[in-house]
Amino acid sequence: MGSNTRNILGSLTALYFFVSAIVLIKSSATIMGEALAGKIVLLIRDTTSAVFAGWISTALLHSSGAFDSIVVAFTSSGVLPISLAVATVIGAEIGTTVTPFLISVLERLKRKGGSEAAFNVTMSHVLYNLFTLAIFYPAELFFGVFTKIAWRGSSIFVRASWLKAIPDLLDVATPWVDPLLEVIPPWSGIVLGGLTLVLALGAVEKYMTAIFSMPRSWNLIRMTFTRPLRAFAAGFIFTLLVPSTTVMVSLLVPLASSGVIRADYYILPYILGANIGTVFDVMIAALATGNPISLGVWLVHLTINVVGALIFIPLLKPFSRFVRRVAAYVSSSPRTTLIIAALFHIIPTAIILYYYLIS
Repeated sequence: MGSNTRNILGSLTALYFFVSAIVLIKSSATIMGEALAGKIVLLIRDTTSAVFAGWISTALLHSSGAFDSIVVAFTSSGVLPISLAVATVIGAEIGTTVTPFLISVLERLKRKGGSEAAFNVTMSHVLYNLFTLAIFYPAELFFGVFTKIAWRGSSIFVRASWLKAIPDLLDVATPWVDPLLEVIPPWSGIVLGGLTLVLALGAVEKYMTAIFSMPRSWNLIRMTFTRPLRAFAAGFIFTLLVPSTTVMVSLLVPLASSGVIRADYYILPYILGANIGTVFDVMIAALATGNPISLGVWLVHLTINVVGALIFIPLLKPFSRFVRRVAAYVSSSPRTTLIIAALFHIIPTAIILYYYLIS
């Protein structure tokens, strides 16, 4: 077997275990966190508490889809008004950035200095969602913009139960995860997933560096990541096939670290495309329930990502310059990196605890 063939097979195997580790962590966290997320939802009193409940719950579950399902269940039963459900969706967008950011932290600790390129990827994701939160949260708080959109969507009742037969590609690719979690406790699934993630990350970088040292491979990547619209289309199409923004953005970390892609202003278009691509998975779930409230939640999710893309596509170059500065600061020392990672959980947790104490 030639070296190129070995590198390709090794890269595909490493990528499989990399994605599998993320799925295992998300599934384990969902089992452990669903009850906690449900309790957090019950603490929601207004738009502000709903936004931060969406943030911390999605961070704990490592899955906006799992949290959206909880929100829909509470809203359908009348426990949570649709206006507050909408606010949780806005906050959940920040929660989806936690897993890729933690992968960058692992990358930094593993390399004992890390790759600034990897932080450019995750900080693009984080800062984009922070900026859109700063735009959409006041729009909902003061004008109820997204609640109106949700009610409009809810007025369209669609029932398509046959869509339930459409499998999630990640579930098909990792059929062993659910049986494994039936025989081991969820916490050990998180530990096993974390160890697998570290090992797979190293293997992905090793094999991809070897593969993409070839001129043909570099030209193939340049075709995608040297033009914003191509990067946008790639993110959209890939996330249609693998409906998880967390997975698709996380995959960019080893690519950037190994020098396969240039973490420049082409990364944000990819993320914008991935955000829109993932809403179609939510759409299938919403249509399959036949619940008008589910459709309303999906419409808010779609609107947030489409409007965000329209706002930021014209700002790619100044945004990329800002990202590079922030990424350089965040990756300046392990202490700074860990403090920023902790703040992702401390800020929303403190606000939710405040609402718990006054309730």
